[in-house]
Amino acid sequence: MIDHIMKSTKLLFLMFFILLSISVQAQSKIKSVNTLEDKIYGLSLLWSEVKYNFVNIDRLDFNLDSLYRATLERVIKTEDDVAYYKEISCFLNRLNDAHTSLFDIPDFGCEETDYPNYGTKRIDGKYYFIKYKKDCPYSDPDLLGAEIVEIDGLPTEQYVEKRVLPYISGSTLKYRLNQAGRILLNGLLGSSVSGKARGMDGRMKTFNIVRNGEAIRRDDDIWLPEDEYSFHTSEAVMLDWKEDIAILNIRRFIPLSVSNDIDKAMAEINARQCRGVIIDLRGNGGGITDVAWRLQMYLTQADTIRSFGAQTRMNSGYGRAQGNYRKEYEDFYLYKAYKNEPPELIARPHGIKALSCPVVILIDNNSFSACEDFLINIYEMPDRPILIGEETAGSTGAPLVIELPHGAVARICTIRPLFPYSMKLFINEGIIPDIEVTPTLQDVLGGKDIVLEKALYYFRHKSE
Repeated sequence: MIDHIMKSTKLLFLMFFILLSISVQAQSKIKSVNTLEDKIYGLSLLWSEVKYNFVNIDRLDFNLDSLYRATLERVIKTEDDVAYYKEISCFLNRLNDAHTSLFDIPDFGCEETDYPNYGTKRIDGKYYFIKYKKDCPYSDPDLLGAEIVEIDGLPTEQYVEKRVLPYISGSTLKYRLNQAGRILLNGLLGSSVSGKARGMDGRMKTFNIVRNGEAIRRDDDIWLPEDEYSFHTSEAVMLDWKEDIAILNIRRFIPLSVSNDIDKAMAEINARQCRGVIIDLRGNGGGITDVAWRLQMYLTQADTIRSFGAQTRMNSGYGRAQGNYRKEYEDFYLYKAYKNEPPELIARPHGIKALSCPVVILIDNNSFSACEDFLINIYEMPDRPILIGEETAGSTGAPLVIELPHGAVARICTIRPLFPYSMKLFINEGIIPDIEVTPTLQDVLGGKDIVLEKALYYFRHKSE
C-alpha cells in the first residue's frame, strides 16, 4: 500500500513537473520568440543599413561602430524580447532623428504600459502637473500647477535623462524634451510612481500615483482644467469662423482624401468676404506630401508650386577603395559622400482658386514630417503667410522601412530636405515662427489659446 502511494506520489510529481515545464516553455516562447541568432541578426541588419543609408551619419558626435559593439553586448545578454526591443529602440534613438526608429513591435515584445490620471507638460524648462481626471479617486486637484522636482528618488532632470529620453526618437533636443514632458509619468500598467512636487504655494508635496489611466478610462471622462485649443479635434479638416476671419484647422495630411476636404473648405472661404484666414497646423503630424502640395497651391497665384530639393547618401565600392589614399574620394571612404536633388515644380490645376486675403499659419513643436515639408516649401516663398507659434519638430525625410525577424519593423531616414529657393539644408532645428508665442503655465492652467488669440489680434490690428 505504501509502495502504491509512493508510486502515485512520484507519478503526480512527474506530471506536475511536466506541466510546469510546458508552462515555462510556453511563457518562454511568449517572451523569447527571438533566438540569439535573430537578435544578433536584427541589430546587425540595422547597423548595416544605418552605415550605408542613414542621411545624417555626418552629424553623429560618436563612433557608430562603438555604439553597435556596446549595444551588441547588451543584446546578447537580454533575457526576453521586451528587453531586446528596448535595446534596439535605444540604438536607433541615439541617432537623434524622429524618422529613424523602431516603430512597430510585435505584441509579444511589448510591455503593457499605461498613463496616470494626470497630464504633465514641460514649460520653460521645468515639468508640471497641468491636468487631472475629474471624479477619479486617485486624482489630487492640489497637484495642479505643481512643479515636479523628484521622481522615484531622482531629481526630475536625471529621471528624464536616464528613464525617458533613451526611449524617445527625435531630431531636436527641444522636441525630445517636450515629448518627455508629455509621457513623463507613464510606465508599466498598474505600477506606481512616486515623487515630490513644489506646489504653486511654494510648499513641497509628495505624490504616489497609479498608472491606470487607460485601464479605468470612460467615454464620459472629464479632464480639468478644460481648454479652448482649436486643434483638439478628431477631424482631419475643420473650418470655423470668428466673425469675418476663417480658422482652418488641418490636423493631418493623411489619407489622400484630405485633399478633397481642403478643397471644400477653401471653396467656402473663397465664397465669403474674409478679412483673413488662419491655417492651424499645430499638432499636425504629417502624412502624404501630395496633400501638403494641395494646401500649398492655395497660397500662390502662380501656375506652379515649388517643392523642396533633397540631399541623400552616395555609396561606391570603387570610391571607398580609392578613398584609402586619394583625397578626392575620402568622403566615400568615410561614408560621408552626398548628392543633391533639385527642387521639383508641380503644376497647379486650373480648378484651384488661390486665396486672395491675408493668411496666417499657426505652428508648434508637434508640427511634424509632411507638415514640415509644406512649411519648408513656403518658407522662402515671396509674400508668404506669417507664421505664429513655436518652433516645429525638425524632422522630415523619406524613411527606409526595414523588416526584422518575427514582424518587428524599423525605419531609417534617407533624405534631408533642401529649401527650394536657397537650397539650404533643413537640419538640426525646426521651422522658426515669425512671431514666437509660447504658452506660460498660467496660460495652460487657464485653458487659454494665446497662439490663436495672437493671430486674431494680428488681423484685427493689421491696418493700424
